[in-house]
Amino acid sequence: MTKTIYLVRHGQTYFNYYHKVQGRCDSPLNETGIRQVETTRDYFKENNINFDVAFSSTQERASDTLEIITDHKMKYTRLKDLREKCYGIFEGRDEFLLPWNYGNDNVDPTMEPNEEVVARMRRAVLEVLDGMEDGQTALVVGHGDILARYVRDATENKDFAGFGNASVVKLTFEGEKPHYESYVWPAEEVK
Repeated sequence: MTKTIYLVRHGQTYFNYYHKVQGRCDSPLNETGIRQVETTRDYFKENNINFDVAFSSTQERASDTLEIITDHKMKYTRLKDLREKCYGIFEGRDEFLLPWNYGNDNVDPTMEPNEEVVARMRRAVLEVLDGMEDGQTALVVGHGDILARYVRDATENKDFAGFGNASVVKLTFEGEKPHYESYVWPAEEVK
């Protein structure tokens, strides 16, 4: 039997708005981010998508996103493995300072290696699957980099462009192998 997981990126934060590197730093949802998440919540309601279990990163922006989506009415589990990639010395600084913006693929040694990011996400997904019964649907709220790396690494969608704020990827599982079903961004026009 199939298990379904909806991966959702948190809504816009103040750091997103000001183009600051977040990573392990936390910045709260701003007013636009709250409206984005409410729009995604409404998308789930309008499409009769209900969740049996829910999981979130331990970071505030993800937990707040999950709570808005579930109208603060659902218990959920916070998982450290769902936290965003650590960007080391770049955290809290302007995004334009990241080395790959200048064609430099060298990663600063203070940054978490991409392989470890994907390995953490794979562990988190296995924990989510272990917490589900056959036929159940899970909401998993996390962060843009870790979620996108997982989708590209674990599914047949190797060219996945990434998550907009409060966007959604639907995955189905028969066993531990995910199948990429769809990407929607209900809040794309929310400003």
